[in-house]
Amino acid sequence: MKHILITGTSRGIGESLANQLIDKNHHLICISRTSNQRIIDLAKERDCRIDYYNFDLTNIGEIDQLFEDIFRQIELYSNDDAIYLINNAAMLTPVSPIERIETDQIIENIHLNLLAPMIITANYLKRTKDMNVDKRILNISSASAKYLLPSQSCYSTAKAGLDSFTKSIDIEQKLVTYPAKVVAVYPGMIDTNLQSEIRSVSNDLFPYVNEFIRLSEEGKLQTPEYTAHKLIEILLSEDFGKAVVIESMDQ
Repeated sequence: MKHILITGTSRGIGESLANQLIDKNHHLICISRTSNQRIIDLAKERDCRIDYYNFDLTNIGEIDQLFEDIFRQIELYSNDDAIYLINNAAMLTPVSPIERIETDQIIENIHLNLLAPMIITANYLKRTKDMNVDKRILNISSASAKYLLPSQSCYSTAKAGLDSFTKSIDIEQKLVTYPAKVVAVYPGMIDTNLQSEIRSVSNDLFPYVNEFIRLSEEGKLQTPEYTAHKLIEILLSEDFGKAVVIESMDQ
């Protein structure tokens, strides 16, 4: 049995990840602001155990209690071989020059994109530190952490922070008795709501908006299904953890 925690499963990459990981030998633990009944029904149809938590991850002060509830549902048996965590939930907005962004928008972005995965990871590691099983953390990062554009300072800063956090945890875990492997991945440009959001921003707020519109019109965006498939290949690979930050899923 593999216990697999996934955040942001209501749509996009997270929904596709959950959909493709439905298996009778998996225990899916899904977290999103709104529940995804399609995933719940499909898991039940395929005899896959699922626990779904409706939770707004910007409420970072309540994540500790959330994980106390989650780990009550994780019972390790002698044939259990893994506990995996996929930090996927993210938001792109606000897309705007920083001086035109309200303080509460900055806080919300950093809470979801950086602080939430940090607190989730801390809880996961604390509660699994004495478990001698295969432990893997997959952080969904972004090329925006490295290749900067105007009007994306919140998102890019959060993703750069997530990369640094991933590298730091990798160093720490090499020093413990039962280490977890941790990897951050740049999944590429995907046809999700995040891309729809950025294409709807005015040229005044985001000078590169026409480039993103062109990429969509030319069919150059990956599907969430393809992206999830490649991410799962990475997660389940024997080489998982050898590269801590993966900048291309095709490498």
